[in-house]
Amino acid sequence: MKLNAKEQVLYDFFVTFGKGVGSIGYPIAILAVWTSNDTEDDGIVYPNKEKVINAYCSLDGMDKPLYEAIKEIKGWK
Repeated sequence: MKLNAKEQVLYDFFVTFGKGVGSIGYPIAILAVWTSNDTEDDGIVYPNKEKVINAYCSLDGMDKPLYEAIKEIKGWK
């Protein structure tokens, strides 16, 4: 399945943070913190943080990158 540039940014983010814990829940929680109005430093370091936020905010939906990341994290074919 081909992802566009914004979908790829989200996919990479989901896999980076989700693979280690075996769940998509952790990167989704991080995304929620990043997009909240809380200005406190969350201490989460990710080199493409702004790209992830921009991609998330500009997509109509994140179904495709989310589904592809879940497949990767869970090892589905």
